[in-house]
Formats: sequence, structure tokens, C-alpha cells
Amino acid sequence: MTLVGLPLHSPIRSPYYAPQADKFAAALYLGQVATNCTIPSSRSTTNKQANARTVHIARDTISSLKIELCNWCWLRSGVGPETAGGGNITYSASIEYPAGTFTQVLWSGAATKVVASNAVALSDAVNVNIPNGTTFWVRTYANAVTAIVFTEGNTGYEQRNLAGGEAYEYAASGITDKTMGGTIVDVGAAAAPIFRPTAIVAQTRNPSVLILGDSRDWGFTDTHDSSGDLGDIARSIGPAYGYINAACAGDTLSAFITAHTQRAALQQYVSHVVFGDPINALRSGGSGQNQSAATTLGQLQTILGYFPTKRCLTTTTGGPNTTSTDSWATVANQTINANNAEIAAYNTAIRAGVANSVGYFDIMSAVECSSASGKWWVTGVASATTTDGLHSTQAGYLRIKNSGAIDPNRISRAGL
Repeated sequence: MTLVGLPLHSPIRSPYYAPQADKFAAALYLGQVATNCTIPSSRSTTNKQANARTVHIARDTISSLKIELCNWCWLRSGVGPETAGGGNITYSASIEYPAGTFTQVLWSGAATKVVASNAVALSDAVNVNIPNGTTFWVRTYANAVTAIVFTEGNTGYEQRNLAGGEAYEYAASGITDKTMGGTIVDVGAAAAPIFRPTAIVAQTRNPSVLILGDSRDWGFTDTHDSSGDLGDIARSIGPAYGYINAACAGDTLSAFITAHTQRAALQQYVSHVVFGDPINALRSGGSGQNQSAATTLGQLQTILGYFPTKRCLTTTTGGPNTTSTDSWATVANQTINANNAEIAAYNTAIRAGVANSVGYFDIMSAVECSSASGKWWVTGVASATTTDGLHSTQAGYLRIKNSGAIDPNRISRAGL
């Protein structure tokens, strides 16, 4: 039996909402076993060499793992689509654990792998013992014929986690391979680029999650803390399970339908898919598409159909969209989005339960000042909860996590 739209704290449990302890009955599969895997969102035809050091936390006890590296990106600057790198990239990589100790990553026994444009490469198994809950790092070196791909950040709101030990250096030439040692001298760019594996997988019984969505799920205007997780979904999922955050700022449901092949392919490494915020489809103004709830729900059904063997969950929108005359210090001085009635109608439908989804997470309820108001929660301090009326500050993303709106206990492999 599948229960959709089950209240977040309902005492009733379906097989899909079994406690975490039940996961141990599930069969082994090759699944995502670490946090902080993301997709590239840009490419550079000027810079063709790069070293990266990225931070991850094991979400199972690991004795052997594989990593996937890619030669494609979701082109954020053009609001998609998925775009090929344009030429071969030769990669090398290592697992750094503990800090300063390196284990070479191999592909068919070789220390380098040529990845063709628009292709991906899953490595050989790397024998390395990493306890559950332990931080480790992945080092990669890219030498491109045409362009490197990478995850860009946004000035002032970094995707790159400097405090967690992430670093990225790149240039047109002259960058030497530091995967087996040496200091990666971070470029220090304001927009904070980074290149991460698209997957870190191992044999596991634990659930794992592919996150899809837009800027709120990507973590736009969020800032790093000790968790290393960004965005309204990853902050709640990361403390429990491995995840791949394939969301990106600017994405829309229609754009995902147009070009989704590479992101959809990542489902092979997860047990669950969470399709997050559709605000760009619904909202009026800016890059919003001003769609009706009915049109947006129809697009959601098309997308859920791309993941027929996965346990899919949906979310309400990840916050309101308003303007303010006092920088969101008060509720009274906020003006709701012109399409707020459709935004509210979409959220009502999600809460009622939609087909092809085993449940939902009510994110909107955590950051809206009152139900269906269409206005941000406030503290009385200017820009405390949002700086632009569309995205949360870190305080808002933490409010979602701390509210329990996204309960990891509801993500279960019981019965699989």
C-alpha cells in the first residue's frame, strides 16, 4: 500500500515511511554513499587545466568505492540545457583519507581516463576504508582539449566550501597534476567555482537520494557551515544519507523536460528521487514563467515518469516570492507575487497527494509567515530571512532543516 500526501508527523507508517532501522532489511545495491556530489553548471574554453579538492562525508561504512566524473554541464548562464564539454577531457583522481594520505583512482587499471565530450566515466573500485560519518576528500585533475566543466557559485554565496578544505585552481596551461600530493592553490574567485564527482558509490543497503530542482534546492544565497550541505533539501538529507544534488539555479520544469538525459541517468545510483521547487515555473516576473498550477502539475507528472523504478517524493515550493519596502524586516511591508494564487494552488495539490509520488515534504510551511499568505517569515531585522524576496538566507535554509519539514526517516528502502 502506498500513502501519498501523508502528514509529516503522522503516526501511520506505510512501507515507504518505515523507521531508519528498517533499512537493514533491504538488499545491497551500488548506491550513493557520500554527501556533496553535484553537477557542473558551466564550462570554460579559456581554462583547460584544473585541480580540485572536494569534501564529502561517508553515509555508510565504506571499504571500496567508485567515483563518476563527467564531461557535460547544465549551462546555468543560458538557463540550460544540458551541454557537452566540447572535446575530450583527460582525468586523474585520488581519494584523500585521512587528510594527506592518497589512494589512486584507476579506470581499467590505468591512472588516467579520457572522457569524451558529453560522456561520463565510472572508475574501478578503490579499496579504501572510511568509517560511516567520516569526512574524506576527492582530488581530481582535468586536462581538456577544448574546455573544462565545473560548478560555478555566485558572488558572496559560495558553492565551494573553503572551510571544509575544498580548493580549486585552474589556468589555460601550466597546472600540474596534484591528485597524489601537493598543495592546491585556490583561485579565490568571487564566484567560487569547484569541480566535484557526480557520484561516489559503493555497495550499500542505505537509502540514497537524487535531488532535482532549481536555485533553492541548489542552495542559492545559502552559506556554508560545518555540515557542508547547501540548499533546502540537502541540508536535511545530508546528515542521514548520501545524495547527489543535481539541482541548478535557473532551472524550470519545461527546461528539464527539454534536456534531462544526463541528470536522469544519475538515478542508477540512488534509491529515491526528490523533485523540489518549481517556483520558476509558477512565479510572475524576472525569469518566472507565470504558469498555472494545472500546467505545472502536468509538467511534474511528465518528469516523475522519467523515474519509474524509483521512490519519488515531491515538495511544496521552497518559500514565497515577494517584494518589500523595508528589506523584509516586516510582514506588512511585503507585496506578494502576482501569481501567488497559482503558487498556493500548486502547494495545495502537492499536500493532497499527487500520482507517481510516494509522499511530499512541506517546505513552504517552514518559511511562510502563515499558511497561504505568500509572505516570508520575518524576525524584525532587515534581510534576516531573505535578501531578495526569492531565496532564503542561511537562517531560512536552517529553519527548514530544524522544522523537520524534510524528515529523513521517511526515506526508506524497506521492502527493496
